[in-house]
Amino acid sequence: MKAIIKIVSYLSLCLFFASCVSTKKFNEQKSLADKYLAESTDCNEKLNAKKSELEMVNAQLEKLTNDNSTLSNERDQLLTLKNKLNNDIIALNEQIEKLGLQNKILLAQSSEDREKLNASLLQKTADLIRKEDQVNLLSKDLKEREDRIRNLESILNKQDSATNYLKNKLLEALTGFNSNELSVIQKDGKIYVSMSDKLLFKSGSYEIDTKGKEALAKVAGVLKKQNTFNIVVEGHTDNDAFISPIGSVKDNWDLSVMRATTITKILVDENKLDARKVIASGHGQYNPVVKNDSPENKARNRRTEIILSPDLNDLYKILSK
Repeated sequence: MKAIIKIVSYLSLCLFFASCVSTKKFNEQKSLADKYLAESTDCNEKLNAKKSELEMVNAQLEKLTNDNSTLSNERDQLLTLKNKLNNDIIALNEQIEKLGLQNKILLAQSSEDREKLNASLLQKTADLIRKEDQVNLLSKDLKEREDRIRNLESILNKQDSATNYLKNKLLEALTGFNSNELSVIQKDGKIYVSMSDKLLFKSGSYEIDTKGKEALAKVAGVLKKQNTFNIVVEGHTDNDAFISPIGSVKDNWDLSVMRATTITKILVDENKLDARKVIASGHGQYNPVVKNDSPENKARNRRTEIILSPDLNDLYKILSK
């Protein structure tokens, strides 16, 4: 039903333009509208695919964190069990010595008593051997678990160091910009480079300004020197209605997608970032940082964010062993 409405709207628009402008001008506008509609559809399809991939990565990261906590708890339990077994071994040794002493005293007693004592001594000796075997197995298992925990902690520490290093480099590169135009924050293991719409775009437009291109060039200059982070470009708007349609851009959601796509193309085409690591997405008005209850808050919500996430492949390799 939505497709039929779009077709009827599109034909009506074509008839309107055909009656108002020359055939050449109409064809140019129609080609431009088709291009933007195709790009928007392609971006939304890629967005949906990458969102699913990002959800899987976030779920796997949460599982890795839980596994790390579980391994630590199991290590503590094994240490407690090992200590208990060591205490049992000491107690058994004391009992063996006691039984040996008693055996000497009872040598003069009946053979039946001596047999019972020997059987008890053999049983205690077998228990001691079994406990020692358990301690050896637990020690081996404990060492393997500790090695895995150390490897996981080492990788997590390296990722934290790389994230901190990248954040500091971005802050150094962007020192010339005001905090109300651009900010760099670290949250949940990711880096968020947030740029206001005043820095990048004119109101209602997705054509980037010169100063915005300068900021993106500085960001790209830092990102080109690393290859362990995935890049997501997210467009956001406030909740004011979009009242000046441009081609296929009809509302805030379309505008946020087109702005994210424009920035992505500048990062890839003009600044030579690896296109395989960059994702463009638009959230429209649906992911504000604050409530849209004042002009100042609405200005904060009109933003584009470049989100940098560390690659988790090394963690997956350790957990798959």
